[in-house]
Amino acid sequence: MTDATVRALLAASALAALLSPAACGGGGGGGSSSPSPVQNTQSIVVDGGPANIPNLVFTSVTICAPGSGTNCQTIDHVQVDTGSSGLRIFASVLSPGLALPQQTDGSGNPLVECAQFVDGFSWGPVKLADVRIAGEQASSVPIQVIGDGNFAAIPSSCSSSGPPENTVIDFGANGLLGVGLFAQDCGSDCAQGALPGAYYSCPTSACQPVQIAIDKQLQNPVALFATDNNGVIVELPSVGADGALTVTGSIIFGIGTQADNGLGGATILGTDPNTGTIVTVYNGQRYANSYVDAGSSGVFFGIEAFPPCRRPDQGFYCPVATQSISAVLQGTAQTSTDVNFAVANADALFAANPSFNAFDDLAGTAGDTSTTFAWGLSFFYGRSVYTAIEQRSTPGGMGPYVAF
Repeated sequence: MTDATVRALLAASALAALLSPAACGGGGGGGSSSPSPVQNTQSIVVDGGPANIPNLVFTSVTICAPGSGTNCQTIDHVQVDTGSSGLRIFASVLSPGLALPQQTDGSGNPLVECAQFVDGFSWGPVKLADVRIAGEQASSVPIQVIGDGNFAAIPSSCSSSGPPENTVIDFGANGLLGVGLFAQDCGSDCAQGALPGAYYSCPTSACQPVQIAIDKQLQNPVALFATDNNGVIVELPSVGADGALTVTGSIIFGIGTQADNGLGGATILGTDPNTGTIVTVYNGQRYANSYVDAGSSGVFFGIEAFPPCRRPDQGFYCPVATQSISAVLQGTAQTSTDVNFAVANADALFAANPSFNAFDDLAGTAGDTSTTFAWGLSFFYGRSVYTAIEQRSTPGGMGPYVAF
């Protein structure tokens, strides 16, 4: 097994808050019921992926040259991430025949993005593509192409944020499908000013941070679907205490738009409209910068809340025996719910079943020990977890919110 993964996307305007998910504004529109239902469900899988990292969930995405209809490529093992917005694909897995057009800034210069995550950064140009998932399509979507050799010079204001994740192996996936709470990955912050560590204008000379209009930024593809465009549901079955070799589930598009995506009895937790965060109360401490994120491989909180594993670079906890503990999750509007979860000895799990990839009891340390509680993929097993997009109407009210 390789290192733990915490893939929350950092807000470019709040880099000091090292574990904050993207703070995006803008967006709009509303979810709509499908007059004739479209295929809105696609399979997802937890397996070793390209880099043998546990607890990463993947799906396939079809990318087409804009407007071509037939010049398309389906890419598998794209990580599903509810903690970011926007599609990111590695240049090394893209067919050159797609020839995706380059997105440009207001001056006509190539637009390149620095995506800064909790565990590193990814650099690459913004290009346009039609995006198909299940029976849904979004047209001319700005996406990031990571590791494009035409933009090899990385500004220090990007690279200083952490280790590079510009290859499939370093990242652990062929791409990242960000289907989070926000319609764009930076929104009004980047539209109002040039922010180091976000978008860059890259003429023939050195790349420089650039102010960029909302419609030129990476877009949450779901928000651009014709229907089923107000959120997603990630469904994964339960796993045993020892984990599982692989797990297959579903990503369902839309909330309350078709017969298969109703809220049922799910508890709705409104999130901060600027940061996407909720509050976790654990062991008498209030963690105000908490979030629910399928892109994180475990539940991450505190520092040495339990003994660390022998390999500290993994970041996981290794208590002598599995710990059964509980916390309270609080949303806006005073809504709260109790959550029970387990923290197992990660070394023992991996040693007993070295080929297993799915675990519901992986937990580890968070970099921001006083405010952060990341409810990663361990939390998702045995649940239907809803992510409602900002300013979109759902039967449970306007997004943004999470529900389960």
